[in-house]
This record gives sequence, structure tokens and C-alpha cells, in this order.
Amino acid sequence: KTNPPMPTTAGDKRQTPDTETQSRKDPSNPKRHKRVSGHAIVPWQDFVTARKQLLEEEKRLGREMLDLAKKRQQLPWREVSEDYKFEGVDGKKVNFSDLFKHSSNTLVVYHFMFDPEWSKGCGTCSCWADCLNGCFPHISQRCDIVLVAKANNPKLADFVKSKGWSIPAYSSFGSKFNQDFRVEFTSEEMKSKEKVYNFGSSTFPYAKQAPGMSVFQKHEGKLYHTYSTYGPGLVTLNAMFGVIDMIPAGRDESGKRNMWWVKHREEYE
Repeated sequence: KTNPPMPTTAGDKRQTPDTETQSRKDPSNPKRHKRVSGHAIVPWQDFVTARKQLLEEEKRLGREMLDLAKKRQQLPWREVSEDYKFEGVDGKKVNFSDLFKHSSNTLVVYHFMFDPEWSKGCGTCSCWADCLNGCFPHISQRCDIVLVAKANNPKLADFVKSKGWSIPAYSSFGSKFNQDFRVEFTSEEMKSKEKVYNFGSSTFPYAKQAPGMSVFQKHEGKLYHTYSTYGPGLVTLNAMFGVIDMIPAGRDESGKRNMWWVKHREEYE
């Protein structure tokens, strides 16, 4: 003889057999399905229901990103008065104004971390350059895009050649370009722990060189700085994160250094 179900009240959290059956029919109830690595294993229709809920959030984010892009494109410009001196990896000396070759008169510069004292360029920046280099044939249909690093030649030239990049690269050695666009810091600035990076929003204690991307426009013979982004703002430029963020483990950076898993591509086993 079994005991009758206990009566329940509005504040009673105990379940009768009937309410437990109903609970297990609820797709949102975590007790309903078998779980693997913390994930409920569900039939197709439940999978579609959950996916469509997230799809609405993804669509909203997509619309917000387009709105943000419009605001970015409408920012005020500032004039660049100095025609900086660079050296290409082919050894040719050029002025900053010479880098505008596309009919759009638009130039995108990736500020590549490679100090003259280093033996090779930054591994994380190299990951970004790998991605940009893959997109180079497409980006170059709309504008010019180049890498600029402080390392001098032939060190920079040898490094770029070893990577097999076709995206143009230039050394800013001997110019103030990196300092002026806040991707190079003095020893004093680093020791002071002053917020000198990303428009004064953060410190950069890791190295004298820092990553970033800047956009320039030439108009009626004058050069203008239209946009720059640094640090976290660079993440959306790398298609790698779009793929990694789809997998169950994601970036796996909780409690670890950001991008701890990123290396020079030739260093992966």
C-alpha cells in the first residue's frame, strides 16, 4: 500500500507525481533530459526552439552592429599634418602620403607589435595579420591596407617573408608615427601605470609597442585621421573568434590570460 501524495500549498515546493510529470514535459526543465558535459540532450524540435530563441538575440546584435558602424563612419575627422617617413620591406623609402594608392583615397593601417629590440613580431599580432592577409584580396577592392611596425629592416622584411604575407608592410623606424598614434610608449609611461592606451581608458604594461588599427582619408591633397581602435576593439577584426565562439568550449579563457592559446602558426603542434 502506497502513501497518498502529500497535499501542497502555494508556498510548498514539494512535487506530487502529477506535478513532477508536468515538470518533466517542460522543455526548459533541466531535469527532463539526459545531460552530457552539462548540456541537455534533446530531440530536434526542442533543439530548434532553443536555437530560435538565441537567433532573435543574434539578429538584434547584428542590427546593433550595423547601427554602430554607421556611427563610426560619421565620426569627425582630424587633420594629420606630418607626412611620416616609412621604409617598405622592399627597402624603398616612402612618405605616408605615398601609401594612398587606391582610388578611394582610404588607407587602413594595422599597428603591428614588433619592437626593434625583439627577434620577431608579436604572436597575437601575427594571428591578426594572418587573418587580414587572407582577406587582403577582398579588402583591397575597397581601400588600401598595410601593416606598420617599429622594427627596422631587414628584420621586418625577413619576418614578413617568413610568414608569406602579401599584405604590404612598412617600418616606421626613425619616425614618431607609433608614438603619435599611441601604440608606442616610453619606459617612464609604462612605469607610471598611467592610462595611456585606448584613448586613456587603460594602461599597457606589457611592452613598449601596442596593437591597434587606424583609418585615414586623403582629400584634396590633405590627410585626415578618421578612426582608430585598440585592444578589445580589435577582436571583431579577426574571423577566428567568430568560429571559436561557436564551439562548446568557446575561448576557454576563464581564470587564464586572454588568448593564452594563440601562437605563431608555425609553433602549433
